[in-house]
Amino acid sequence: MIRFVHAADIHLDSPLVGLANYEGAPVERLRGATRQALGRLVDFVIAQRVPLLLIAGDVYDGDWQDFNTGLHFNRQMIRLAEHGVQVVMIHGNHDADNVMTRRLPTPENVHVLDHKAPETLVLDELGVAVHGQSFATRAVTQNLAAGYPPGRPDLFNIGLLHTALGTAGYDPYAPCSMDDLLAKRYEYWALGHVHEHAVLHKDPHIVFAGCVQGRHVREPGAKGCVLVEAEGRHVKVTFHPLDVVRWDVVHADVSGAAEPEEAVQLWRESFEVAMERAQGVSLACRAVLTGRCRAHSVLQKDAGSTAALVQNAAAEASRGSAWIEKILVQTGPEIDFQELARSDTPQGDLLRFVDQCAEDPEAFAQLEADVTALAGRIARTGAMVPDFDDPDERRRIMHEARDLILPRLAEGEEG
Repeated sequence: MIRFVHAADIHLDSPLVGLANYEGAPVERLRGATRQALGRLVDFVIAQRVPLLLIAGDVYDGDWQDFNTGLHFNRQMIRLAEHGVQVVMIHGNHDADNVMTRRLPTPENVHVLDHKAPETLVLDELGVAVHGQSFATRAVTQNLAAGYPPGRPDLFNIGLLHTALGTAGYDPYAPCSMDDLLAKRYEYWALGHVHEHAVLHKDPHIVFAGCVQGRHVREPGAKGCVLVEAEGRHVKVTFHPLDVVRWDVVHADVSGAAEPEEAVQLWRESFEVAMERAQGVSLACRAVLTGRCRAHSVLQKDAGSTAALVQNAAAEASRGSAWIEKILVQTGPEIDFQELARSDTPQGDLLRFVDQCAEDPEAFAQLEADVTALAGRIARTGAMVPDFDDPDERRRIMHEARDLILPRLAEGEEG
């Protein structure tokens, strides 16, 4: 049986983004999260008694601030050497050859595949051939996989590649297609660059290990490595989590909540489910409150109080092991819009006009002067200007305006 561990995107010493300003957040622990995840990776490899670790790029997040980053990585690799583990790795876009100005020799058990051309490392004692190529520059736009050699029929062939493989949301570095990889007739493709674990193809297996530690809220869920066990044509891939802090987005429908405390209690119930899902891993999460409720106005107006209530709920439920990255109050007023739209009131007139603008491009065009001025103001802030020609975006904007204006008009009448 051939056994190895496939990891990628360690981004050693990369900071976790969004928590440094949080009251009570353990900044030092969070700063060292990627180091702890690397330590857990090494612990797992040793515990599984596998002879080979593959790292598919982006060991480092960029050029080192000092040599401590490289020294720490080498110390972990020496731990593997003491257990007879070989390490084969490539560099990706973050630690490409022209990015790194500081370097240290790697331990003898670590093999970094060349950046000038595809290289094959044959491990005769394991019956394995590893084919791969490091990045020479940060932005590699050519198809590296096309230059990889065909698989050797007498060995278990592994392709080590840093690529998006067409995955949306990632820079299209080392672009290639599934057919490009299948044509090489390898038994396994160990991919990096995409931070979500995914098995894209079986027989042969084409696998993204994902990153070992999520670094911000756009990388939610468990992060880790995969254990690969192969016997003949049968390949088994098992994901193993390594992250020490897990990112999540916790939504709660707080419809009907009369008071902010009631709304936050509903959010806490969703948060407790997320805690169970994390299975003991510390959580860093974004809180999102949605739905129509009487508490909407206070939740929106008193952002400081809302934030404190949410943070307190998270601290109590997690016993201090979870932190809030951001709080988004996306609630709406508890208003019967259909009844209001039928009423002969100024609010009814306004609602009918807003609904017409949301659905009718010609009606929306009547706002052209104001919308153009608004777009200019948004652009000057550096934020993304909404696409007012997109029907869904136009509808969203008008409905947000409706939810913001109508409750204030109602409050003015009551006063």
